[in-house]
This record gives sequence, structure tokens and C-alpha cells, in this order.
Amino acid sequence: MASSYYIPLEEPSRRGLHSRMLNVFLVLSAILNLALLCFFTLTNRPVFDGFQDVPYVYSPAENVVRYKTIKFTRGFLDEISIYERDPSAAVDNAWRNLHSFERTKMSTSEAMRMLNTTWPLEREPGQYMFALDVFHQLHCLDVLRKEVYRDYGYKHVPMNHIRHCVGAIRQALMCAADISPIVWQWSEKGQIVERRDDILHVCRDFDQIRDWASERTWRAMESDFHVHGKNNSTVAVESG
Repeated sequence: MASSYYIPLEEPSRRGLHSRMLNVFLVLSAILNLALLCFFTLTNRPVFDGFQDVPYVYSPAENVVRYKTIKFTRGFLDEISIYERDPSAAVDNAWRNLHSFERTKMSTSEAMRMLNTTWPLEREPGQYMFALDVFHQLHCLDVLRKEVYRDYGYKHVPMNHIRHCVGAIRQALMCAADISPIVWQWSEKGQIVERRDDILHVCRDFDQIRDWASERTWRAMESDFHVHGKNNSTVAVESG
């Protein structure tokens, strides 16, 4: 069992005073974050405006972002999640439920705040097409997963699509630049010091973002991507 194979990273008795101090810090941090969130909400200012050294790019989903701590799994022993298991209908469905919200829509007022213009959804006046990149990135990871298990019967993916997905995931990882500290611990079973990457991370609440996106999805039709405005020009969001 994984619990006896390693020293549990989250075991309170081994943390002692450090754990209590950390808990106090987390509580104070949560209170401060809540106060900041209330301030930005009441003043109708973007959350990042308070940090002068952080560039700001608007996203329609920015107000739904919440944070929580998650202990990662390694994919070894008894910690193999459904996403890392061998192909099956259940595994495919689990992956589909991660990224099936790529096509979402936003209102004109939201589109007006976008850094980049986007395309109107002609069938729904006042709505514009967009996608949250997290779902695109998960789609790409799923593409690579299926390519690994091509013998299962998955459709072959062209190399240019694979290259695109490798680039998308690489850029996303470098953009996030996760600085959570991985540690090394002694393994009694292996009689060696091993790297432990099943550590606690501070993460955006993915379920919250997915639930938000699920309420804005639209079913694509081929005609949605072949609509032009007057004089055969792209219908773009006006800048003001």
C-alpha cells in the first residue's frame, strides 16, 4: 500500500509546530484573499488590477476562479486515477468529461472587453464564440493519450496535429511554471531516497470552471463557421 511505502507527506504528527504555523498562515491568507475578493467585486474592478507588476488580460471566466489545495497522485501502486488507466469506454468518457466544453459563448458586453476580437454566433444574436484554453489543452493531452494507445482502435492523428498539441501543452506548462516544491524521501522498500511528486498544490478549482463553462456551451454547426458580415468581411467586436 502507498500509505506504508512512504512517509505520508500530510501526516500531522510529523509536522508538529510547523503544521500549526502553516494552518494559521493559511487561515490568515484565506481571510486576506476573501477581503480582496470582496473589494474587487464591490468596486467592479478586475482581480488583477491590484498587482501593478502583473499584466492583465480579460477573461469572461475570471470571476469564477477559486483556489483550493490538491494533493497530486503519482500514477503508481494504488494511486492510478481513471485518466491514467488502460483504454476503455469508461476511461474515454472520463476524458471526454474533462474537455467537452471547448465551444462556449459570451455576451456582447463581455466580447467588448476582450483583447482579441472574436466571431459572433449568428444563430444566437448578441452571443460570441470563445473557448477557455484549459479545455483545449486537455483535448490536446487526450489526443496524445490516444496516440500512445493507437492499437486500441483510436483514429490516427496527423503529425501536424500532434505537433500542435505538443506545443500547446509545452507552452501551457511554461506559462503556469508550477513552483510547488517536490521533495525527496527515504523509501524503506526500495532502500533508496526517492523523489516525491505527490505533493500538495494550490490549484484553481477546475470543477468550478468546468461547471461555469458547461452552462455556456453551444452545439456547433458547419454554417457557424462560414458566416460573413456585410461586404463579405468578418463580423468583429467593435472596440468602443
